[in-house]
Amino acid sequence: MQDHSLTIGERRLLHALQIQPRAPWSAIATALGSDAVTVARRWARLQEQGTAWIAVYRATPAVTTALVEVQCPPSETMRIVEELTGDPEVLTIDVTTGGRDLLLTIVCEGRDDLARFVLDRMGTLPEIRGLRTHIATATLADARKWRLRELDQTEIAALEPPAPPARLPAVPADTVEHLRAVLARDPRITITALAAEIGVTQPRASALLAAVLASGEVVLRTEIARPFSGWPVYAWYFLDVDPLQRTAAVQRLVRLGESRLVASVVGGYDIALAVWLRSIDDAARIETYFAEHVPGVRVADRSVVLRTPYHLQKRLDTEGRYRPSDGAAAGGSTPVPV
Repeated sequence: MQDHSLTIGERRLLHALQIQPRAPWSAIATALGSDAVTVARRWARLQEQGTAWIAVYRATPAVTTALVEVQCPPSETMRIVEELTGDPEVLTIDVTTGGRDLLLTIVCEGRDDLARFVLDRMGTLPEIRGLRTHIATATLADARKWRLRELDQTEIAALEPPAPPARLPAVPADTVEHLRAVLARDPRITITALAAEIGVTQPRASALLAAVLASGEVVLRTEIARPFSGWPVYAWYFLDVDPLQRTAAVQRLVRLGESRLVASVVGGYDIALAVWLRSIDDAARIETYFAEHVPGVRVADRSVVLRTPYHLQKRLDTEGRYRPSDGAAAGGSTPVPV
């Protein structure tokens, strides 16, 4: 049986990189009470194993996002996954239980493009028995804030990134994309190498990088193969919310430590919530938590994810690991909604 455990040193390192993916090894080592060579080697080993990586993507509110539920025969599930993997509109594919066989996260330039993708592209797949589309009107929280909970408050404070300069340069769109592409190849590239790649001075490269990271136009996110995270169960909850209690309910859901995505949706539900859980028993316990502590929320439906073969436009293996092929990078070019 595959050993899905990480050492405490590995978990502490990954928590540190969740806080600041580009923190110098010396700073991480100081915060963790280790040394720079050890933490750098540990990270290299985790990357080589595919257990952890730094995803790089552009984030923008100027896109249309949807969750698309797919019903299909079990014999066709992975065939549909293979067919849709690589489509620029497809961000993530989850293989699920319950009333849907697949749950796709789709990102399009606008609603017309979404309609074309759902009707024309997915309509060409004869294996699909049913589709249900939920347009996301807002991403209220995402996995950027999810943490492993291995560091104490003093260690976390030592790793928090400094506040960006008060004045940051405006960054042209083509430069943003250039920076994203370079960071996707090497998220921890040195400023010296980055400056050479984009053809500017080192101070200018540092200022441009600070600007795109502070604005959120480019996001760096430390990813961990879920079976190795300590939260191996991935579940979706589809919630109905009393409009008069929506604000309080959203605040509770956003603060929930297990939350990986909280999105307002238009369709059959009001909110789609993705969570990582310690055990399958927690799938029922969290519903009890909703009933007791989240006002005005009713669980309309739920699904447990069996496998995520495609995540943030990257192929994952059956253990949730990412092993890029030669020349591949850990960052998609499709903008991700915020």
